[in-house]
Amino acid sequence: MTLGKVGIVVAARTSSTRLPGKALLPLHGLPMVVFLLRRLSGTRRAEVVVATTALSADDRLVETVAAEGVPVFRGSETDVVGRYVGAAKRFGFDVVARVTADCPFVDADLVDWCIGQSSGLGQYDLATTKGKFPVGLDVELYRADRMAALDAGAGLSSEDREHLTLHFYNHREAFVVKSITPPSGWARTDRTFTVDTGADYAMAVDIVGTLGCSDFSIPALLEAVR
Repeated sequence: MTLGKVGIVVAARTSSTRLPGKALLPLHGLPMVVFLLRRLSGTRRAEVVVATTALSADDRLVETVAAEGVPVFRGSETDVVGRYVGAAKRFGFDVVARVTADCPFVDADLVDWCIGQSSGLGQYDLATTKGKFPVGLDVELYRADRMAALDAGAGLSSEDREHLTLHFYNHREAFVVKSITPPSGWARTDRTFTVDTGADYAMAVDIVGTLGCSDFSIPALLEAVR
């Protein structure tokens, strides 16, 4: 499958109910969203942008991201599909690689691997790491025109609109969903790396403290938590 222009679109907002303001919490001396953006900055296959909400509560987040020189798209808080479709249109992406700001350990090499692997999968609507990669080291790639068609139609529920790729998973008979396999050298782990709660955040701080830097590789991360 010819991918065209690929965009890594990072979803971020500050109004998380379980851990408010988590995107701006410090991780190795950086706001967590900046920690992630710097880890993504070395991508050789895509452009990186952030998609956040139009709420005034996210003004500080926008300022923080803009200071890193990363473009920002602002859209609906709850209609994440509409927000992502708007971002893809604004920046001219043919394929979107979805990353979320509560997964700060995703890096450029991981996303570039997924982009490279997806190009060999043939035609797909969604290529996903779900169920194959450790939780919190996730990437989902989808065709921007396919998501735009869903957005323009009447088939999405409010839950579908809030959870960007849910409709693909729930209607596999109508879509081509393919899996991305991780590199063979990755150490196996049952640890999860998503930052949803205070305990998750403490875990992330501890891991970064152990590794002593922000630019560690995924193999080094997996070895550190064995």
